[in-house]
Formats: sequence, C-alpha cells, structure tokens
Amino acid sequence: MASSNKTFCGVCETQDVVRDAIFWCPECDEGLCTSCEKYHRASKSSRNHEVTSVDNYQQLPSSIANIKQYCSDHEEKYQHYCSQHETLCCPLCLTSNHRKCDFLAIGEIIKTSKTSAFFDIMEQSIKDMKSNLERIADDRRKNLEDINQQRQRFLTNIKEIREKIKKHLDKLEQNIQQDIQDAEQKAKSQIDRLLSKIADHDTGGKIFEADIQKEEKFMQSLIEDGDLQQLNLQFKIDDKLSKILSLTKMAEMSIITNPPTIQMTTVSDKQAQQMIPKISKTIKDITPTLLARFEIPKQGKAPAITGCTIMPTQQIIFVDQANDRLLIHNENNSFHSEIPVSTWPIDVTCIDENTVAVTHNAEPYHIEIINIADRKIVKRIKTSNMCYGITNIEGRLLYYEIGSGIITADVTDEGTVTTVVKVDGKNNWTYVTTSKDKIYYTNTFPNTVTCCTVTGQKLWEYKDESILNSIHGVTVDNDSNVYVTSNERSRIVVLSPDGKDARQLLEGNGIKQPCGIHFDKRRNILLVTNLYGATFLYNIK
Repeated sequence: MASSNKTFCGVCETQDVVRDAIFWCPECDEGLCTSCEKYHRASKSSRNHEVTSVDNYQQLPSSIANIKQYCSDHEEKYQHYCSQHETLCCPLCLTSNHRKCDFLAIGEIIKTSKTSAFFDIMEQSIKDMKSNLERIADDRRKNLEDINQQRQRFLTNIKEIREKIKKHLDKLEQNIQQDIQDAEQKAKSQIDRLLSKIADHDTGGKIFEADIQKEEKFMQSLIEDGDLQQLNLQFKIDDKLSKILSLTKMAEMSIITNPPTIQMTTVSDKQAQQMIPKISKTIKDITPTLLARFEIPKQGKAPAITGCTIMPTQQIIFVDQANDRLLIHNENNSFHSEIPVSTWPIDVTCIDENTVAVTHNAEPYHIEIINIADRKIVKRIKTSNMCYGITNIEGRLLYYEIGSGIITADVTDEGTVTTVVKVDGKNNWTYVTTSKDKIYYTNTFPNTVTCCTVTGQKLWEYKDESILNSIHGVTVDNDSNVYVTSNERSRIVVLSPDGKDARQLLEGNGIKQPCGIHFDKRRNILLVTNLYGATFLYNIK
C-alpha cells in the first residue's frame, strides 16, 4: 500500500532492497520501481495490468485509493459482485458464503458502465453539482455584497436621523430662547408700570394730612390688585425630551433569514418534470389563491407601479414611474434593493438571470439594459419615440413604440430593428407579451386585446367594454389563457386562448387601478400590481 509520504517498490522489498516506487499497479496493489515495471509489463500474468504513476496515485481521494483489490478472507482477487449483498466477491467467496446469490462479473460491469443510462445520469449529476456549487458560491458572495451595502445604508440612515434630531433640537432651542426672552420682557413691563405708578405718588416728603388717607388707599390697592406679588420665570423640560436621555440604544440590530434566491438543478428534478402529465385548463377551471400581499414603500412621491416581472431567481422587479427607479423585492415581501433609472420608466422584462430591459417615454427616447446584480445601466438602445410595454422573445426585445407599433430589436445589435405589427395612431399604455409563437398586445383607448403571429398576422381581437376598460398589462399562462388588467374597472380578466370567451377573475379585495401583471410559468404564480403600490401574488390552479 502507499505510504502517506513515500511509496517503495513492493517487488524489491521482498528481496530486502529499498527502492522508491515510480509506478503503482492497482491490480497488484503495490508500487514498482523502473526496473520492476519493465518485468511487470513483460510478464504474462501482469502484462494486461494498467499501471499509473505514483504521483497520480497519491493524488487519488482516500476513498478511491483505499479500495481493496483482494479478498481479506481468502487473499484471492475480487472478480465478481453480489448484487444481493452489495459486496465484492473472490472465487472462494462464491463457493462459501454466496452459493445461492446472483453475481455479476466485475469486468462486464466495467465494460457496460460507460454506456449505461446510470452512468449518463451520474455524469449529469456531477455537472449539476458543480454548477450548483458555483451558483451557491456566487450567491454567497452576492449576499456578502448585499450585507456590506446594508451596513452602509444603516450607517447613512443613523447619520441622517442624528442630523434631523440635531436640527430639530436646534429649532426647539431657538424657540425656547425666544419664549424666555418674551416672558422676561412681559414681567419687566409689569414691574416698570408699577414703578411708574409709585413715582407719581412720591411727594418728596411733603404731604398734607388730607392726602395721607388717599396715599394709604393707594398702598392698599397695590396689595389687593396683586401688583406686589413676586414675578418669577418658570422653566420645565418636556417629558418627551427627557425620555431621550433614558435611551440606551438607537435601534435593534439582528440577523433575519429570507428564502433562498437560487434554484438547484438536479437530474431527479428534470426527470420529475418530464413525468408530470400536462392537463390544459380552461378559463372556467382557473382558481386563484392569494399567496401574499404587500405594499411598495414610498420615497418622495407616492409610487406609481407601471410594470413588473419575476426573475429566474424568484426576485420581483417593479418599475416605479413616479420616482424613476426599479425596486427589487424578494418573494417573501421583503425589500431587497432599488436602482435609479432615467426619467419616466414604464415597463420591464427579464433578459437573463441578472439583466433586465426597461422602456421609457421621455426624451431622449431609449430602452435601458440594466444589470440588477451590479445595479448598473450597461447599455442604452435608442428609439424613435415614446415606448411602453416590452417583452423578450428568444433573445430579442419586443416592445411598443408610439407611431410605429410593435418592434423587435436585437440586444447586441441596435441596427437590427424591425416593425412586426403596425399600430396606427398614437395610442398610449399599450403592453405586449409573447407565448408559443404568438404576440399579444393591449390597446387602451379602443379597449382591445389582440393576438397575432410572430410575423404580424392578426389571429383574433377581443373587445367588450362592459367588463374591460382602460386595459393595461397583459400576460399568458402555460395553457395560453390571457390575463389582462382593467385599470379603470379595477379588475383582472382572463380570456380564452382563442379570444372568444372572457371571465372576470379578480375584483375587489384591495385590487384598485391594476396596471402591471406577470405570469411565472415555472411555478404557476400570477403577479398583479396596483398603480399606487399594492402588490398581490396568486397561485393559479
């Protein structure tokens, strides 16, 4: 066997000669020097043995290097595998302890292993494991970056709060100083008036007997009118201000946990997905179940959420038009981060795990490509006019541009821009999505939902203002059912795949002026956002 530091030639050791081994024979389970390796290679009994260098052998994991080639009971080489007892067997084991067992020859197992389905699964499992480990490492590094940014944000918040408190106390100090001065002036004025009265009655010692009674009455009136009461300034600290001195800390600090933002890939998951039978749902079968509801926090102006999407990491991206920012939330409602963007953003679509595209309808007209991991704008694609809805189809952006219609553009090549669907007029708030080689778009003022092919041929158009008015966002599920937001009627309506039937799916229960909508096809989750910040997640069954 190999030594932890040195490996010697086993053949030489039997002759009481010590030589370093250069090669290792797994079948003989011993090292070989250069000379012995030549004889080993020439000998009939060992010429078919595959040897390796000692350096390579020592780099093997201990679980592999310690595999025994010979039976510890009979000193015979293992040649078979007993599937019943899941153990290796030598020829003598077969005749002693495994007479009634089923055997497989080790040589045959080795020959068929590389072509077996199990080997393919194992190989894919290793690849998935490596990919998962890389994703975990990247995710943890990203988590560290988030923690650092959170620390910086907390420190900034503390400084801001302290500065606000200081400014407020300075203002209170100025106010109380003015109050003290005013009170002092008022007391001084009262005393000065009394002194003036007394001066008028000062005769300099010359007084007639007839005036004595009159002066005594004056003196008595001073006492009765309270003019001789002592005037003092009273100062009392507000109890609320005193409580500040009793504070022992500014805030509570703790570590909270949120659900993972990465998804592991395993062979068993892929096999399970392939085995799940697909049963199409009609709009009558759809049952939404509320999973979560939360509010988008205000910053400056009240939020105006005009677009949303769900990333492969399950993070939710919102477009806040009023505050020119993207908001990133975890699915458990917790705020993750925000990214400032150019003026008047409208809609957002996912390009890949870390990248999104955002439309704008303020000059200079453009679409921004944003890396949400780095929180940076990496590219701007110029457009000819204001843009609204946007989606992604096989690596190409599909968006609505006023005056042109629905346009497709290559993210990597701004020159390849093509108008797919010509839309007349200057309709605002047209949203667009795609599914299974079809394009779906809304038209707000005609109040229509249109389905066409990817080449622009209209397949159907739906209009019924009794249930749909001021239509905004549109999305499609795995069964080609179409979900749209009716902003003015504050409801969500689902249309059949052929556009012939419609059903009011959601109304009330907090849904008011919905605008953004997105269907996560991986998990059958419907995301709905009100214009002014309320957000809903539904499980669609």
